[in-house]
Amino acid sequence: MQLLEEMTYPNQSEDCLSLNIWTKPQSGEAKKAVLVWIHGGAYTSGGSNSVWYNGQAFVEKEDVIVVSLNYRLSIFGFPGNPTTRANLGLLDQRLAVEWVRDNIAAFGGDTDRIALFGQSAGGGSSDFYSYAWTDDPIVHGFILMSGTVGLGTLSNETANSLWFNSTTAVGCGGASDDHDKVHECMMTKSGAEISAKLPANTDKDLPLLFSPTVDEQVVFSNYSGRKPIAAPVLVGNTDFEAGLYRLLAPQLPESALPDLNSVTFVCPAAQRAADSVLQGNPTWRYRYFGDFPNLELTTDPPSGAWHGSDVPVLFNATPTEIMPDTPEEQAVGAYLRGAWAAFAKDPVNGLSTYGDGGWPRYSTNESTLVRLAYHNRVGPNLGIGNEYDFNCTGIPMVISPANGSTPTTSSGAPVPTTTSNSSGRVGPAMGLVLGVFAVLGIFL
Repeated sequence: MQLLEEMTYPNQSEDCLSLNIWTKPQSGEAKKAVLVWIHGGAYTSGGSNSVWYNGQAFVEKEDVIVVSLNYRLSIFGFPGNPTTRANLGLLDQRLAVEWVRDNIAAFGGDTDRIALFGQSAGGGSSDFYSYAWTDDPIVHGFILMSGTVGLGTLSNETANSLWFNSTTAVGCGGASDDHDKVHECMMTKSGAEISAKLPANTDKDLPLLFSPTVDEQVVFSNYSGRKPIAAPVLVGNTDFEAGLYRLLAPQLPESALPDLNSVTFVCPAAQRAADSVLQGNPTWRYRYFGDFPNLELTTDPPSGAWHGSDVPVLFNATPTEIMPDTPEEQAVGAYLRGAWAAFAKDPVNGLSTYGDGGWPRYSTNESTLVRLAYHNRVGPNLGIGNEYDFNCTGIPMVISPANGSTPTTSSGAPVPTTTSNSSGRVGPAMGLVLGVFAVLGIFL
């Protein structure tokens, strides 16, 4: 439980829009590639100042700049207020990226090599960005860790219901009252007052969480056939994301965990990778297997590579006060940072030449799945691209193009003009899986 306590964020504040920048005195390239980090937390919690997100280990060894950002969360970032814009938290992220574009050169950064990376809701945010800002991308590559647009969105109607449930609880009126006056009343309340009175959701048809909402400007109702920014993508997830939920949601039966893995993480990653290949973007896919003693949540049964367990290894922020890192853990962390930095420095070719032999671009039925920390080893440890997608349906078989040729399906057919963006279909436990998200939300 000590490990989980380190993952919580008790000091939330309205005064949150800030950036952290890690760099070091010039020693390598004249201009350094930039990695911009978006934290997770189910769009309701988290912060860039977490000890888990310290960029120092990146900049010390990899000659890059790391930027982490805050954005408005929960009702403040995704209010569902019909009198204001939706998705303020995602707009905060865009504003932060624009600030990086305009100012990072003063820190030695290269504005032509900015990569966005995030985990869980941070991965979803990065993916929302990739579809929203196609006319003015700024970003040149995306690393989507355990999160894509497949994590889901709210409809306007659902978001409005969440908003008015909350305004009623705060004492500012509800849906039947003048919406402008409700808004004005809420503006007089402090963040602490509002947060303290956010109601528990008792409506089984409404999600608990304030999160990205369809507005057809930043978040879209249908991603099928919609083209993202034409930029390289690295997408993946941990081997057993659901290992976290054995501890947080013991009411969830063991039989539901494979469906939780599939519907929330594996199938959306598979779909995003396939879509990216079909749209002609350099694409890599990974699955992280690291299972280290100081990150164990349960031992019987083992938690494995649970949701979020890759983050402290990536940032060299493992809880060594619980137990020292193993040599293998340190080696895997260095390998991950090297790979992420290689992608940032050259999104098109960096991974293809990284390490011993490079990483192959993703194809579904060839040995292209990079199995990171497989048996806690460094290296690509390749597996078949769709080896773990057995619960997913409706995802096309794809072959990455070589030498600028046209991407194809595995049959060699021409690229379809539209592609499915289904998250994949799963078994009968899916309803139960989705039903416990209220318990799990802070960790997504």
